[in-house]
Amino acid sequence: MRHVVGFLSGLVLAPVLVLAFGWAFSHLRALHAVERGVLEGSGPLVLAGLVGVGIMVALLAVPPRLTPMLPLSVALVLGSATGVALLRGHLLQRLPDVPGLDGALDLLPLGVFVPLAVVLAATVFVGGRWRRRDEHEVTEEEYFEGLHDEAPGSGARSEPAAQHVPRHRA
Repeated sequence: MRHVVGFLSGLVLAPVLVLAFGWAFSHLRALHAVERGVLEGSGPLVLAGLVGVGIMVALLAVPPRLTPMLPLSVALVLGSATGVALLRGHLLQRLPDVPGLDGALDLLPLGVFVPLAVVLAATVFVGGRWRRRDEHEVTEEEYFEGLHDEAPGSGARSEPAAQHVPRHRA
């Protein structure tokens, strides 16, 4: 079930990433057009947005306990959007106007998202991400611990187990 939820979450997260990059690109381009620095005007806000996007990408790619379907679905959407922008760019012009779309439409045909898609798709090949390891799972050492402490038929008597007596308040 976690793989299905991860896949669906990635389908929602990928357009958010594309639009966030597009929003930052359009703001940085506007700052460059008026010859202002990144630390002037809306520049710090744009840098904070890019840091947030970077943290989001790192959280997709790095945690080993995360389902690999989440970054895979993001990679598929990023790669597909780049392919559509290159082959059938007129289809992307039909999207509703949302903040960041203009910048995203400039970045998609350039192939900016392809390296990110490759990095996110590579997480599928990490084998430990496909299995969930329970917190209370018994390790091999714990399973065999005490197994050979006393041999059967050796004549050693074991002490009787302590009986549990419930305590009642009077």
